[in-house]
Amino acid sequence: MNISEVEKALIKPALYGPDIDLSKYKLEEAVVEEARDVDPGVASAAPRVGLEPGKLMYVQSNERALYTAMARALSKYGVIVAPTREGLEKKPLAKELAWRLVNPASDKYTASAYLYGGEVGYFIYVPPYTKVPMPVYTCLAITTNNTVQFAHNIVYVDEGAEVNLVTGCAIPHGIKDGVHVGISEFYVARNAKLTFTMIHAWAEGLHVRPRTAVRVEEGGEYVSYYVTYSPVASIQTYPTVYLKKNAKAYLASIIASSKKGVYDIGARSILEEPGASTENISRVVAKDESSVYARAEIEAIESDTKGHIECLGLLLSPRAVVSSIPIITSRKQGAVLSHEAAIGLIAQKEIDYLMSKGFSEDEAKAVLIRGFMNIDAPIPPSIKKQVDQILDIVTKYAVG
Repeated sequence: MNISEVEKALIKPALYGPDIDLSKYKLEEAVVEEARDVDPGVASAAPRVGLEPGKLMYVQSNERALYTAMARALSKYGVIVAPTREGLEKKPLAKELAWRLVNPASDKYTASAYLYGGEVGYFIYVPPYTKVPMPVYTCLAITTNNTVQFAHNIVYVDEGAEVNLVTGCAIPHGIKDGVHVGISEFYVARNAKLTFTMIHAWAEGLHVRPRTAVRVEEGGEYVSYYVTYSPVASIQTYPTVYLKKNAKAYLASIIASSKKGVYDIGARSILEEPGASTENISRVVAKDESSVYARAEIEAIESDTKGHIECLGLLLSPRAVVSSIPIITSRKQGAVLSHEAAIGLIAQKEIDYLMSKGFSEDEAKAVLIRGFMNIDAPIPPSIKKQVDQILDIVTKYAVG
């Protein structure tokens, strides 16, 4: 990596989202160790994203990375769950994969993570043809004010293997400001499957900058389910998925915006070889004075590929703004791409109908919002149960 190019990128703003002055935030020295007891701040934050502290296999509190005995329980399947720094030091594969999908010189956030992040994050490896019987739970938390947190995550799911990864990002009550920059590089090998569920519950003064890239090899499958429901100063993320022959992706985003937050969230799929297919789905519920930019892009490089974008938005406030920005590009004849987008209000006649059946007005709104956010995503039953619980929380939050 050309360090000078990365250093130049330290002043390079991202293409989308508000620009953040990272120099205003402190960075604590990264510490990696095994944990017997989860930090009280993490323990209080984890339930906000539907996680039980005792089930966590990797925890990052500020720049302190902890991994638990539960990670060792997966070792009997040959699964590796370790801090990224340890993986880079001891696992040649981790070193080979690091920073291959995400360019450190992309913007100031990737550059800062590369130069100053200390390679804190998680490294996960799933051996060939291994179906991991339990979800891998990880949690990233900020427990002190005015802090910038970096994370660099690397996941490799080897040929024919399957794993469900659930990551919760949250803060305990009382934390008012900070920055989270998360770099994630996911590799899904031939005929393998990775299901990734990400749940965000931040705070009104937090700026969040995830940077994610995924490569799915022939016959592989990647399912992403992203939920954010708390107030936040800003979120800007635009993960890219590269799909090889007969590979498929399903990318779903559930966004419940509020306060004066700026939510710039989307996903981009590149159909590189014949047979590749993708669905990019989003549901947006916006209230207060929040602004949401729901981006979705599909680019077909080859023929015999398919892609669909669906973005639906619901305005709960006259001052909220939702912008749906779908992009479809075909570079070969024979690619089939489509998109649909709609933004509206809760129909008063539907509220009146439910109230005629005995619901209060708030209960009627909750029923309609909960139904609106429901997506028939191809996620495992165990994960769906957890997601449904989170969506119940989101609904309650959206109604107020």
